[in-house]
Formats: sequence, C-alpha cells, structure tokens
Amino acid sequence: MFSFQSEAINFLTNGKVTVKGLKQLGLITEGQCVIPNQFYESGWGLWLPMPNVTLVPYFSNAIAIGLSRDDTIIYLENKIKPNTFLDFEEAGITPTEFDMDEKQMLYEREKEIKRRLEANGYQYPKSINEAVSLYVTLGLAVEEVGEQGRICLDMLIRPLRKIDDVLIEP
Repeated sequence: MFSFQSEAINFLTNGKVTVKGLKQLGLITEGQCVIPNQFYESGWGLWLPMPNVTLVPYFSNAIAIGLSRDDTIIYLENKIKPNTFLDFEEAGITPTEFDMDEKQMLYEREKEIKRRLEANGYQYPKSINEAVSLYVTLGLAVEEVGEQGRICLDMLIRPLRKIDDVLIEP
C-alpha cells in the first residue's frame, strides 16, 4: 500500500483498520481476501491452531462479502477438509501411528498449541463455530450488530497485537 493510502486510511479509521472498513472504502475487490501484514511476525501464525490459520483467508473473504456470523460459519464449513480438526481424544490414535513425518510434526505442533491455549483458559477448537469464537476471544476478530440485528464479524488488520500479549502463559 502506498504511503498516501496508508495515511488516508489511518485518518479515516482513527488508526484502526479492519476488513469491513477496507471494504467500505472500496479497497477490497470482489473475491479478494486481506490478512494482517503482521500476522506471522506477531506470532499469530505460530500460536493459532492450524484450523484457524488455514481458515483466515476464507474468514476474511466472508467478512468482505458481508456475511453474518451464522452465514460465515456455513461458508467456512463448506471450505474445510475432512481432517481439518484433530481429535486428541480419539481412541487408538497415537503419534506413532502416523505414517509421515509431516503429520507427526503437525500433531506435535497442535498438541503444544492446545496446551498453551488451555494454560491461558482457552479451548482448542473442535468445530468451525469454536474456531470463529477463538478468533473473537483472542481479539483477532470482533462481533458487532449489523443490519436487521444480525450478528456480524470483522477482522482487525491494524494495529495487530502480538499473540504473546494475548497468550501470556507459556
């Protein structure tokens, strides 16, 4: 984004930039998604569960096209793959049964994220609804009452807090 655009956006939004705000300013074209520039640098990509990380572009797009919270859930459910959510409690599944190192690493990553979320009083998501709720609970997204009393969502683009300021307990 050009410096002038950035300054204009800061002026118009009082420094708070969201997906919905960018859409209202005509800066998001049809079918485009916007994720925060600092998403990975601020640790969100490292400490969000993999379902949340992989759904961010679709989540952003759902906001940009103006879906309600309920419609966003349905939209995201149509985007997930069968193995999006890990079941840590599933009988008979252990890390040694994975036939690929990549799956083992993913399992270990998610197990550590689950531990850190729980240490901070949050739950690892087991569904799309829980994944969206985690975005809101952690402050990456907000719920607001939209047209006709519908609950809508918006995602913060800037300023983006560091995940370590949200998930304090290691």
